[in-house]
Amino acid sequence: MIRGEKSATIEASPDVVWAVVSDLDGYPDWHPFFATVQVHDRDGEDRARTARCTHGTPVGTLTTELEMRYEDRAEAEAKRTGGDFKQMSGLFALEAQGELTVVTHRLVVDPGMRLGLLLRGPVEEKVRNSVLNGALTGLQQAAAARA
Repeated sequence: MIRGEKSATIEASPDVVWAVVSDLDGYPDWHPFFATVQVHDRDGEDRARTARCTHGTPVGTLTTELEMRYEDRAEAEAKRTGGDFKQMSGLFALEAQGELTVVTHRLVVDPGMRLGLLLRGPVEEKVRNSVLNGALTGLQQAAAARA
């Protein structure tokens, strides 16, 4: 099981950061874990509600069916409903600090028995840090490009 949480202060307004984290279609442009996103349906604000995603990994391309939840321009959460992982959820929580935004990224991935055998010890730590750090770095860059 891969679990992690990391926070960073992003030099962009909460509105700009929210525009990035609530746009699942754009994740492949900045989030290192997402190779492709194919949206199945959208909510009343034209945000992805369910989607099929692919993830490039050293063991091949994996897929995930995701259901999204958005809360008050402060949280965007993805939960696995199908695909190659046994369990997966990711959350971006935003907190306004004037014109800056503190973003906390939480991640829980249970790759299942077969993939789990490959993700043990130092490899697990490397994957966790790569996804958490890469997501926050990518988010910072994507927000800066929109600002």
